[in-house]
Amino acid sequence: MDWNEAIALVHGSDWKHAKIGLTRMKDLLKLLGNPQKDMKYIHIAGTNGKGSASIMSQSILTKAGYRTGRYISPHIDTFNERMSIDGELISDEELREEAKRIKEAIRQMNEEPTDFEIITAMAFDWFHRKHCDLVVLEVGMGGRLDATNVITSPLCSVIMHIGLDHTEFLGNTVQEIAREKAGIIKAHCPVIVYDQAEDVLDVIRKYAYNIQADMHVTAPDLCEMETASLHEQIFSYRSHLHIRLNMPGRYQIRNACVVLDLMDLLRTHGFPVSETAIREGLQDVRWPGRYELMQDAPAVILDGAHNPNGVEALVDSLQASFPKRKIIFVVGVMRDKDIHDMILKTAPYAKEFIAEV
Repeated sequence: MDWNEAIALVHGSDWKHAKIGLTRMKDLLKLLGNPQKDMKYIHIAGTNGKGSASIMSQSILTKAGYRTGRYISPHIDTFNERMSIDGELISDEELREEAKRIKEAIRQMNEEPTDFEIITAMAFDWFHRKHCDLVVLEVGMGGRLDATNVITSPLCSVIMHIGLDHTEFLGNTVQEIAREKAGIIKAHCPVIVYDQAEDVLDVIRKYAYNIQADMHVTAPDLCEMETASLHEQIFSYRSHLHIRLNMPGRYQIRNACVVLDLMDLLRTHGFPVSETAIREGLQDVRWPGRYELMQDAPAVILDGAHNPNGVEALVDSLQASFPKRKIIFVVGVMRDKDIHDMILKTAPYAKEFIAEV
C-alpha cells in the first residue's frame, strides 16, 4: 500500500451518515487484538484547550522518562501529526503499514467504520506495538460516544473548557455538551476539570459523584503571573514556582494549571514526575497555530480559534499583548462555525478584517 492509498483509506468514509455508537470501533479493535487494553491513558476532552493540554502533558512525561504516545485531531500541516511518541511523528512508512493492517481488518467487518474510527484504531495499534508507557488521548468530538472512549480505566480523565461547538451533534446548551464530555469519566478513576462556569461544573460533578470518581477542579486564584511577553511567560501555581512557559497567550497559563494538577495527581498514582521534568517540559513545548508568533515586526500571530469561547480567549490575549491597539484580522472560517458571534467579539478591537469569500 502506497501513501495515497493509505490516506484514501482513512478519508474514504462519510461519518455524518454513520450510525452513532461505539459498536464499530469495538469490532474493529477486536479484529486487531484489542491493542487498547494493554496501555495506560490520560484521556482529555473539552471544547477548547485539549490540544494544548495534551502536548504539554506529553512534553513533561517524556522529560520524566516515560515513553509517551499522543493522539490528536485534526492535524494542521501533515496527517502524521495525529500520532506521535515522545514528540516524534509517526513516519510515512509506519503509517502505510498501519493502514495495511487496518484494511485487512475492515474486510472482515459487516459495517464499514468511519474515518475517525479508522484513524483512532491505527493510533491504538501503533502505540501498542511501540510499547508506550503512557498515552495522552485526545477526544475527537464530545466524549461519551467518541471513538476514543473505548478505553475502560484511564489513569485520569481531564475535561478542559466547555463551550458551544458542534451543537448539531452534542446539544444546544453548555450543560448538554458538558454531559456528553463527562462521558469520558470512568468509575473510580479521577477527573481533573478546568475551572469554569458553575452550571457546567455542576453537571460534571453530578456525573462524577454517581460513578464514584474523584473530581478535582483547578484553582486559577492560586496562579500568580510574574512576566508575560510574546516569547515566554513565567508564573507560579500552587507549589510550582517560577515556571517558564514558552507559549504566549493568557489562556495557555490556565491550560498549564490543569496540566500541573494532572502531574501532581500522577505522582500519587505510581507515576513520579520530577519538578525538573515539569520545568523542562513546559519550557521546551511548542504548539503551532495557538497564539503562535510568526514574526516580530510587524507582529503576526497565528491562532486557531474557531468558536466563540476560543475567540474570547484570543481577544483576551491580544488585549494583554497589544493594549489600546487595533488589530488587522485575516480570517478564515468554515461554514458550520458561528462566524457572526466570532466577528461581534473581535470587531471592537479590529482595525480591519481581511477574508476570502
